[in-house]
Amino acid sequence: MDESKTSSEARLPGQSAVFLDRDGTLIEDRGHLRDPREVVFFDETVEALRRLQAHARLFIVTNQSGVGKGLVTAEEAARVNAFVVEHLRRHGVLVTAVYCCPHRREDGCDCIKPKPYFLQAAAREYDLDLRRSFVIGDHPSDVDLALGVGAGALYVLTGHGLKHRSEAPPGGVVVPGIREASEWVLACLEMWRQEMRFPGLLHSAAVMLRRGGIVAFPTETVYGLGAMVFDEQAVARVFEAKQRPRFDPLIVHISGIEQLGLLVERVPEAARVLISRFWPGPLTLILPKAAGVPDLVTAGLPTVAVRMPRHPMALALIRQVGLPVAAPSANPFGRTSPTAAHHVRGPLGGRIDLVLDGGACSVGIESTILSLCGDPPVLLRPGGVAVEEIEALVGPVARTPPLSSAPVSAPGMLPRHYAPRTPFQVWDGSETVCAHPGERVGVLAFKKTFGAGPYAARQVLSEDGDLREAAANLFGALRRLDEQGLDRIVAEPVPNVGLGCAINDRLARAAGGTCAKDG
Repeated sequence: MDESKTSSEARLPGQSAVFLDRDGTLIEDRGHLRDPREVVFFDETVEALRRLQAHARLFIVTNQSGVGKGLVTAEEAARVNAFVVEHLRRHGVLVTAVYCCPHRREDGCDCIKPKPYFLQAAAREYDLDLRRSFVIGDHPSDVDLALGVGAGALYVLTGHGLKHRSEAPPGGVVVPGIREASEWVLACLEMWRQEMRFPGLLHSAAVMLRRGGIVAFPTETVYGLGAMVFDEQAVARVFEAKQRPRFDPLIVHISGIEQLGLLVERVPEAARVLISRFWPGPLTLILPKAAGVPDLVTAGLPTVAVRMPRHPMALALIRQVGLPVAAPSANPFGRTSPTAAHHVRGPLGGRIDLVLDGGACSVGIESTILSLCGDPPVLLRPGGVAVEEIEALVGPVARTPPLSSAPVSAPGMLPRHYAPRTPFQVWDGSETVCAHPGERVGVLAFKKTFGAGPYAARQVLSEDGDLREAAANLFGALRRLDEQGLDRIVAEPVPNVGLGCAINDRLARAAGGTCAKDG
């Protein structure tokens, strides 16, 4: 079914497209669906597709072998597909076409995934560049489909994704769900735009790093300031540019599991389980370090912090460098973390060699840091992966006391960190936040219902109380308040669950434990 012919949007030949699996990717996989009333969309599907359609055509490509097996009629399958398209249309998402293979695999048809028949047909009819397109799905055949035509492959862990994780071929990017898949696609498109504006940009950045330079680059969490991990002089430049104390260790970023052997002495089984589930992504693991890792990187500790970022520009840069890159956040030490390139250029622009612009960071707060050097594992810093998700895989996790004064064993553990220049406090639960006569107070609100009053400035992290949206907006909102010449900023804490634990941690450290009281 084709719904694109009436679109007034000008379409250029060679445009990008996103080919979406249906069951387990856009909607829950509930077996062979016969009735539209059985369709249940994932909560994040509509918003993810709204963001994607501004930059690429959207197609659905689905295998419905239930038709060939006699479990579903062709008419029933078509009604379900039509309902999915109409539901998305009502919510502002236009699907250009749906391609449905009704055959069993043993039928030997030309259209069943991973055969490229439908993608090649779409490319001819809609002037698509498959090399700048993407396939998103929850089955290894979706990855094979993408790789077969040179498209980007996004393997989601919804639907059957977790079950078949070990069968997914190399070459695809594993992401939790449709939201993260859309964020990856948008980051890729931004990276390509930057490469078109500045040909050879990533190559130049990699050469700069190999020659001892320091380069700021985007990740899904915050922007990092990178140096070659084994170049101690370059790493020292990172400390100097940030004015970072050398007792605070750095996180080392890798582009592939094969680089772990350069950094760690051993990889415990719990680490393998977490890596399979959360890498690439906002999870840093503390592991026993290999002898070759410089003490400057680890602050003299016998452990090293490692993660694989979930950002195409970060991974492409590290791959071109050919070695891991040590990278703390690209901001003056102790100050608000950068989530956009211009956050880096202002305070650090004259001290570093290059800033790569990859757009806004999608997660917006730093990675979760977990030590696996003892039993049980220890959460050293809450972050972009909720501790509840970690415990579901490896069992109970010990917590370090909040704002502990114990020796620093991982980044971001100092009692005061992430702080704006403006005096900053966290609301202590009083009924109101009052300004003293002549005082200009700014409010950092979780939801739109907080802090409605005669304040000099107000930033809302998420009008609807979405913790992921709040996390993504946190540092940017704090920076905007910090730029308004206020006398004081007061922040509303968020629910202390999931990502809320990480947000509250950042608020508490930014305030140094200070609470605001009524009046």
